[in-house]
Amino acid sequence: MTIKILKTTIMLHTIENDFLICKIESKGAEIRSLENKQTGEEFIWSIDESIWGSSSPVLFPSIGNIKGNKHVFEGKEFPMTKHGIIRNNEHLEFNQIDPKTCTFTLKYSKETLRLYPFKFSFTVEFSLKKKRLEMKYILENQDSKELFFSCGGHTAYACPLGENLQLSDYVVEFPQENHLQSKKLGETGLLSTAEKEISIQKGVLALSETLFNEDALIFSNIEFDFVRLRKKNAKKGIIVRFPNYPNLALWSKPGADFLCIEPWLGLPDSENEALDISQKSTYKSLAIGDKFEISILTEIE
Repeated sequence: MTIKILKTTIMLHTIENDFLICKIESKGAEIRSLENKQTGEEFIWSIDESIWGSSSPVLFPSIGNIKGNKHVFEGKEFPMTKHGIIRNNEHLEFNQIDPKTCTFTLKYSKETLRLYPFKFSFTVEFSLKKKRLEMKYILENQDSKELFFSCGGHTAYACPLGENLQLSDYVVEFPQENHLQSKKLGETGLLSTAEKEISIQKGVLALSETLFNEDALIFSNIEFDFVRLRKKNAKKGIIVRFPNYPNLALWSKPGADFLCIEPWLGLPDSENEALDISQKSTYKSLAIGDKFEISILTEIE
């Protein structure tokens, strides 16, 4: 069988199995829908532009705000926008592997080299297995020098609200955590040195309309690799697994009907962060010719 690879226009691509159907937009490889085929229940937030214009940005090679909106490498400056170069990118190559699997790839070009000083291939692979969606990032260093990067997820999971249902009716369940320290963003949008303690009662964080008034909760150097989003009176919900991710952010707009669960390989720049990308405190390096893979798994219980 011959597999065709093509440059996408902005459209939705679908993968499905007996349990789930997932739709991903070609622009930015954003998950737009993950639906239970048997019940019709939707697990991804439906975009409302008046609240937030995304549903699942892919973060690469940066997370959050970048100090000075630029990277510096070997004495040269490279402009970089918040969350990097995959988000809103209309030039990803689409590949339908089979009905349950597809990929979106960005390869280095004159345009990417203007923004990010490395030759690379970055692929987002989506695959379904039973009641689980895996989103895998695959980065290849195709340069003749060491490559520096960060990456992460930003998926908005639906928390449907109604006349008798508020955000406070949802909780995030952690494995055996009694308290967590959240890093705080400063007025510049960069990480400050301030932290605040987040109360986790018996491993459960209660959501509320005011929890995110000061922006995201950012937990670094975590010792767990999954969380469960569920209604507070339910035992099951959505499990998001993130093996090998050292950081996790939770975020929502005040009063919005979604929760972003964001595993991060690195962190946003701090207020005293280096401008040189090779000196960023939480970025990773990839040797010449090496490949790096990491996954986020969404499991419907």
